[in-house]
Parts: sequence; C-alpha cells; structure tokens
Amino acid sequence: MMENMADWRPTTPLVGRVVELDKLLAAVGVDDPDARGAVLLSGDAGMGKTRLLRETAVRASDLGHRVLVGHCVDLGDAGIPYQPFAEVLSGLEPPTRAALGERSPVLAGLLGGGDPPEADRGELFAAVTASLETLATAAPVLLVVEDAHWADASTRHLLRYVLTQRFDGPVRVVVSYRSDDLHRRHPLRSDVAEWGRLPDVQRLDLRPLAADEVRDLAVSRGRTLSTESLDAIVRRAGGNAFIVEELLDVEDGPLPWTLAELLLVRLDRLDDDARQLVRVMACAGGEVDDDLLAQVAGLDPASLETAIRSALDHRILSRTTRDTYVFRHALLGEVVRDDLLPGERRRLHAAYVAALDPQAHAADVARHAMEAGMYEAAFTASVTAAERATRVAGHEEAAQHYERALGLVDSAPEGTDTVELVLAASEALIAAGYVRRAGDLVRDHIDRLDPEVAVDDRVRLLIAFGTACSLSERNRETAETLETLFTLVPEEPTALRAQVENLAAYLAMSERRDDEALRWSEQAIALARRLGLRRVIDDAVITQTRVRSRTGDDPAANRRRLEELVETTREQGNEVGELRAHHILAFHFHDRGELEDAEREFLAAMELAERAGRRWAPYGFDGRFFGSLTAYLLGQWDLVDTLGDVERLRPPTVAAAALRAIGLLVSAGRAADDGIATADELRTHWSRDVALAIYAGTAAIDLAPDAESAMRWHDDLVRCLTEDWHDRYAPARVRMSGLALGRLAAAATTARGAQAEALGERADALIRDAERSVQTRGPFGPEGGAWQVRVAAEDARLRRLLGEETDVEAETETWRDCVARFDELGHVFEAARSRARLAAVLQARGDRAGAAGAAEEAWQSASRLRAAPLQAELEAVVPRRRSKAPVADESETSGPELPTLTPREREVLARLTEGLTNGQIASRLFISTKTASVHVSNILAKLGVATRTEAAAIAARHPELLG
Repeated sequence: MMENMADWRPTTPLVGRVVELDKLLAAVGVDDPDARGAVLLSGDAGMGKTRLLRETAVRASDLGHRVLVGHCVDLGDAGIPYQPFAEVLSGLEPPTRAALGERSPVLAGLLGGGDPPEADRGELFAAVTASLETLATAAPVLLVVEDAHWADASTRHLLRYVLTQRFDGPVRVVVSYRSDDLHRRHPLRSDVAEWGRLPDVQRLDLRPLAADEVRDLAVSRGRTLSTESLDAIVRRAGGNAFIVEELLDVEDGPLPWTLAELLLVRLDRLDDDARQLVRVMACAGGEVDDDLLAQVAGLDPASLETAIRSALDHRILSRTTRDTYVFRHALLGEVVRDDLLPGERRRLHAAYVAALDPQAHAADVARHAMEAGMYEAAFTASVTAAERATRVAGHEEAAQHYERALGLVDSAPEGTDTVELVLAASEALIAAGYVRRAGDLVRDHIDRLDPEVAVDDRVRLLIAFGTACSLSERNRETAETLETLFTLVPEEPTALRAQVENLAAYLAMSERRDDEALRWSEQAIALARRLGLRRVIDDAVITQTRVRSRTGDDPAANRRRLEELVETTREQGNEVGELRAHHILAFHFHDRGELEDAEREFLAAMELAERAGRRWAPYGFDGRFFGSLTAYLLGQWDLVDTLGDVERLRPPTVAAAALRAIGLLVSAGRAADDGIATADELRTHWSRDVALAIYAGTAAIDLAPDAESAMRWHDDLVRCLTEDWHDRYAPARVRMSGLALGRLAAAATTARGAQAEALGERADALIRDAERSVQTRGPFGPEGGAWQVRVAAEDARLRRLLGEETDVEAETETWRDCVARFDELGHVFEAARSRARLAAVLQARGDRAGAAGAAEEAWQSASRLRAAPLQAELEAVVPRRRSKAPVADESETSGPELPTLTPREREVLARLTEGLTNGQIASRLFISTKTASVHVSNILAKLGVATRTEAAAIAARHPELLG
C-alpha cells in the first residue's frame, strides 16, 4: 500500500539507473523481512532521485510495504518544524491517525489535530519513532523523506533521531537531498557526514548519466531526433536526466542557450488558464492542493481541472502527495517566479494570505504577507509561527520568526506589547545558542525606547540585557546595567527587585566577589520566597551554593544541596534550572579534582540540553565544552574529537571556535601540521569568549615553532586578558607561565651569553606574573596547585640548563611533587610530560635506572595519546633501546614483529614516504586534513617513533608495511 503516493507508479522505463535501483533496494532491505536499512540518496538537481524513489516505492508497495512519503519545502530562513513528518502522519487514514493520537497526544500537531500540549523535543521524537514502530507491526514500513537540503533544523534533528534508532519492527528509511545544494556552510552538510557513519546507514550518490544512457533516455521517450540535435542534448545536459527531458520537450522550437529560457518557452504551449495556474504555483513555495489552488487562481472548477490537466500533460506539474501538486522540478518554479511582474507577484501572494489558515499555516502566511507587502498580517503571522515553533522546541526557527516580527513592529496592531516581543525573541536566541546576538538585540531596542516608556518596561529590558551579558561574560556591561537598574528599581518587595538582586549575585559570583555574591543571593532568595518566585529562588540558591563550593565551605553539604537542586528543578520542569544545577555540580567536582565525576555531570547537562532542544544554549553548550575539556585532561583525546566535531555538529560561530580551541589542545599534544594555522584563525575570536582565548592561546604556546614565537603568543594572550577581559592576573596566568617557562627551558640548551641572560630575565618576569596571580586570585584547587608546582619545577630546570648553580636534588623533588599532583588530578598528558622532565633531571644526576623507569611510564601514556612531541622528548632523554621496552637494532635482520596497519594507514604511510604534508595527503586521498593528521599520529604510535621522517625510514626498510 502507498500512503501519500498518488500517481507515483512510473509510466516510462527506468533508464541508466538499474544498478542504482538494485543498490538502493538491497541497502534498504526491501526483499528482506527482517532488514532495518537506511539510505542517504544524493545527487544534483535533476539527476533522477525522485524517479529512482518512485521505482523503489512501487517495488516496496508491491511487496506489501506501507510506503510513507514526506517532503521538505523551501520556505527560506523560517521553516516549518517537522514538515515531512507532519505530511506523513497527517496523510494516514483517519482511524490510524486517531489511534496514534490517543497513544501519543504530543503528536497532535503533526497529525493535523490542532495544537499539541507542551512537550520537550525528546518526548516528541520518541513519539514519532514509536508511531513508526506501531505502523510496522501491520506491514513493513518504508519512510521516504525527500529534499532534505530544505529541511529546517528541527526536522534535521528528528531525522538524526530516527536514523539512530534500532527499530524492533521492519522500518526502512530513505532520505534524499540535492548534493549540489550542499555548499560548505549548508546546515545539512555536517549532518550527512554524521548520518553516513551510523550503523545500518548507507550512502548512494547518483552519478551523471553517460552519453549512451542519455541517448537511450531520449529514445525511450519516443523521440526521433537528428544526430546533431541528439549530440547537442548530450553535450548540454551534462548527464542530468531532468535537463535531458526538458530539452526533448522543446524539440520543435529553437534550442535556447539557457535552461531558464527553455522552461519559459515550454509555458508558451499552455493556454491562458494553465499559464495562470502555473504562475499561482510559482508563488506557493511548495505543494498546493486543489482547494488552495481554486481559491488563489480564481478559476471555476471546470476551468481549474482543465488547467491542471494541461499542466500535468505538459509535465510542468506533478501530482504527488494527498492529491496535491508541485512543480516537476524546483527549477521550473524558480524560473516562472522570477519572470512574474512585481505587481503580479504581490497580488498572487496576497491571494495566498487570504486563502490560508493564519493559525495552521502561520509560517506560510508570514512569508506570503511579506512578499505581498501586507506588513501587519506578516507581523501577526510571524508571531504566531514563532509561538508554535517554541512549543515544539524549534528555538532557532522561533528566533527567526520573532526577529522578522520585530523588523515589522512599526506595522504591528495597536496595543502590541513590543517589550514582551523583544523579551521572547531574546529568550529564543539564547535557547538557540546566540547569546551575544540576544544581548545586542535587546540593547538595540533599549537605545530606541521612547523616553516616555514605562519604567517597568525599561527595567524588564535592562534585566534581559544584563542577563545576556552575564551569560556571555560581558561583565563590565553587566555591571553598568546593574548600576542603572539599582537607580530604577527601589528596595521594595517586587518581582523586578528580586530579579535584579539575583543578577547582582550572579555577577559577583562570576567576578569572585564571594561575600557580596552571598549577600545578594540571600536577599534575592528571601524576597523571592516572599513573592513565590520559584525559579528565582532556585537560581539564587545555585549561585549561593557555587560560591560556597568554590570556597571549600562544607563540600559534602554543598554536593547534597546541588544534587537536590538537580532533582527539584527536574520535577518542576525547570530545564534551565536543571541545566545550571548540573553545571554547578560539575564544577563542584572539577574544583576538587574529581574529574571523572565532573565529566559525568558536564555530559549529563549536554544530554539534557540535546533533549530539550537547547544544544547551544548556556549551560547546555557549556556541558559539551567543559565535558570536552575534562576529557582532554583525562586523556580521552578521541572523545574530544567526537564532542568537538564542528563539521558534524554545525554550531554557531563562537561555539564552533570554542570547541575547536579544546581540539587545539589535542593538536598541540600531537603536533598537528595545521595547528598554528588553526590557532591563527581562532585568534580573531578571543575577544568574544575568554575560555576560548585561554585554551587556544595556551595551545599555541606549545604549538609555536620556537621559544620566541611561543612568547609572542603568551604576550598576545596577556594583552587579550588585560584589554578585552580586564583580568590581567587571571588564574590561567599560572598555567601560561608554566608552559612558557617550558619553552624557554627547551631553548636554554643552546643559549649562550646575552641570549642566556635574556632567557633568565624573561623567566623572572614569568615567575612574578604567576606569583601575582596566586596572590590576587588564589588559593587554587588541585589543578591550579599542580601548575604552581610546575612553574617552580620549570624554573629550576631552566636555571640548571642555563648553567646556573642549582640544587639538583631539590629540583628532583619538585618534579616528583609535580608528577604526584598531576597524577592525583588525573591530568594524563601533563603527568606524562612532567615524568619526562623528571626523567631528564634523574639522568642528569646519573640515576639511569630511575630515569629509565620514569621515561618508560611516560612513554606508555604518550604512546596511548599518540603524543609525538612528548615521545620525541623522551627519546632524547632516554633512547628507547635503553628503556624498559627496548627496540631491536635497526641493522638486525630479525627485529620485532612489525605492527599491523589498516588499509588507510598503509595509504597514508606511502604518502609519508613521498614527503607529503598532511594537507597534501588529504588532497590525494580525498579525506579531511584532520583525518589525515589522526592517521599520521596512529602510524607514529604503532611504529613507536616520534617523527614522520622516522616513519618513512622504517617504511623504506620494510616495504611489506605498505601491503
């Protein structure tokens, strides 16, 4: 049986796609009763995806499948959340819809039954997959989602959820998209890369038809053309089946040089009513049913039917789902729409506004009203569309609709609460992860407020602005806003006063003014309790507990209080409060050096944010960011890559840069070829996120090619902290000094005279900076304490290498203390690096056994992390042949067993022997530079070498490694 598949049975033979059809049927598992396959079908516009899907659908239907088809529609920036799933579910027979709706009320909006109850995204997604599972109990299900390149963000998230499910019943999925639409910044690009790596998901790309296949296609359509005409079609079509057919359809007329001209020539064959119908369709933006066409076109029933039949016969339109009509190809609609006169276009869009239900089709009404110049209607519909998107956690779509409404506020109906609209837009932007944009939007409206506006309205906007600034660490702007707020909001028991005091507590906490933070939070809690403001209470209590946790005040009680807040906010449905409680609980563990517990809570916040549709919102994104950072500390570097895969995740710009900053720490540990280039690129974002600046900057200190460059990066980061973030002696200065001293110490081995003296003077300044940071921002927790010892150890190492008289025994003990602290913290890489330097000082003392033991332990960690620079450092201190795991002499004919390389690693190693860079290898093998870098690191680790040159040398001696 075929749902939503009217007239999909092909009437012409399939040409040039038999192999692809067999692959698609096999991948989906149509012939296998127990199969659960999924396929991503791609190809350029007009390449034949829909034709192939029709053939697949018919085969599946003939084998007893229920075929469900949903389409994504191009509605510009403001899409309709879950459009293809709404089409599929609302197209089911009424009894089935009723049964599914009764089982899952959250599906009401998708089943066409009105507004759904409020629900989080996770509940809605689970209900959709449960419905597919239910349908599959009666017959195997083939779900086809067409044109995913037009899918809105919510639909893409739901598609990902469906593709990751392991259904109990026979549910098969095919998702098609235009590959030529997936430009570098296209939102689907990273999704497709991720989906293609999922189990049971295969990718199938439609190639251009060969010249012989184009000729066969022409012949199959019953056309007899001259050799010259046929050759021209082959040449001009570029293997595109759609263009081939379009060229065939104008064989009797002159062959224009552009497809647009050809399409317009085809319209000349239609009568006046049919041409009018096509113009109406061109403004629709998607599929249209008979009723809507009748209302907009203004044709009587008989004329309408004749016009539709003419458009179908001339293959301008196709009859597709639920007896609706679409252009056979989007290019047809685009050409016709572009050819409309301005006044004609406005009149047609106005007719759509009059015909559409402003509630059920709010997003469509808003778009048509904008095109028609009906700005009040566009405003009202945009607000409605935003509210509907918010109800189903479509925050990004909601923000787009709200921003469009704000752009039309001068046309809003009398009595519109503009302030409330600004606040709603700000909340949607924050939920979507655009915190700075939210603050800028509110600031813009504050600046344009009428001087006579009510004080309470000004206060509401200022609170929203201050909140957005505080969430993006714009503390100076938050402080200035609070100063204004305290002049406007008297000390009276009002909700606004409670919110202001709560914001003051948050700012004081952020700036580590702990006594002030506790005082403000106490006042906010007392007032909020008096007024019954539950969320203000929870927020202020979380702030209060964070301060007490940081200061070491009864850690067990603070942990219990935070765990209770997680449960309380969850029970209340306060997602933002629950996210923040997880966030603060994670830092409670992090501050105490309990990294595994911290990682668990950070990732719990991340997962909650995913379910709530707040992936990039504050605390949700922080869960991913700090979870990634904690994974780095714990030596889970592959997890860092997964959590920070920006190509797959496609985060907002600053969030993407922040995740790449954590990835840069791994790049520094592995000396990735593109590390410094990435650091340079991220430098432009330092002023927008202080954590991004710190982690990217400290990684750059390690990545710099020499000590002089490393110090330039250090000084640049100091300037950023001082000028952009007004925090010259931030706690990070201790780590910065430790890393910089390490680079100076490495340079000290060859420094003489004035150069050595300059190194010593620079080291003195770094020590002073670290001490000043401890004095102003200490005491620190386990991580900060470990770096304090590291600074002392690196300083002692530098002085020894400069030839100064030093106490080597004291230096040894300092390094032992440093190793112990990083071990206790669980910072795998820095513990190993500290061991390497302990091994060096032991070697200098003549303790070869002790040096070998420390080096071997460090080598094990370095090998697991694929940290090539650390391996090279260890090799220089204690060569592997003298450590606990010796390697055979290279001159021996019988050495240790060679490692097993994967086929891809063998390909990469072969390119290493040619002296290629990672970028060149990536280009040769059609992989990303990042992937090439990972393969190179794996090869170095497997071969037990530190450099690419060594790996190439081994490959030259052992060609069997290359297969």
